[in-house]
Amino acid sequence: MTLNQEHKDFENYCVNLIGKTIIKVEYVEIDYEKLNGKSIKKPYYLTRFQNLDSIDFSIFLHYNTNEKIEIYWDGKFFQYGIGIKINETLDFSDFKVWNVSSNNLWTKIIGKTIKNVKLNWEKVTSREEKSGNTKNFIYPQDISLTFTNGINIFISAAGFLNENDNEVFGMLDNLTVTDNEELARKTRMIN
Repeated sequence: MTLNQEHKDFENYCVNLIGKTIIKVEYVEIDYEKLNGKSIKKPYYLTRFQNLDSIDFSIFLHYNTNEKIEIYWDGKFFQYGIGIKINETLDFSDFKVWNVSSNNLWTKIIGKTIKNVKLNWEKVTSREEKSGNTKNFIYPQDISLTFTNGINIFISAAGFLNENDNEVFGMLDNLTVTDNEELARKTRMIN
């Protein structure tokens, strides 16, 4: 697979995560209940799998340098892939923010430094209905973060179609995250 300059620029942008020490992790979920005048009482991100969360929007990694990284599902290269924002302030008033720093998935990396970032690029072919022409797209399906203590965190732009599914599907407006590589492979978060 040949990456163009835009892909290489995104990879170089992601390298900015290396050397950052995590002090807090938050999930941002769309607050669908707020549309009915209520607010989410309990998180939607929990799944039936231990240490595998499913987030409908973003993960914030807060650093000891007062920086904040947002990992989210994005349509920059193709809908939907991994997106990254560094220190961008957005309005999340219609969202529910959960501090998950003390959750089992994240406690092992709090106070630890990211030592490596790896993107997994996927290729998809799309056909235009009217013309029948095909076009190839290369997009970042998932990202893995390796920490100085050897822990890996896997984040994929994927989700379960039904809550009892055993596998996730890519190209969804959702993120799945785990620290268990075997589980990430078993559920098809990563190849």
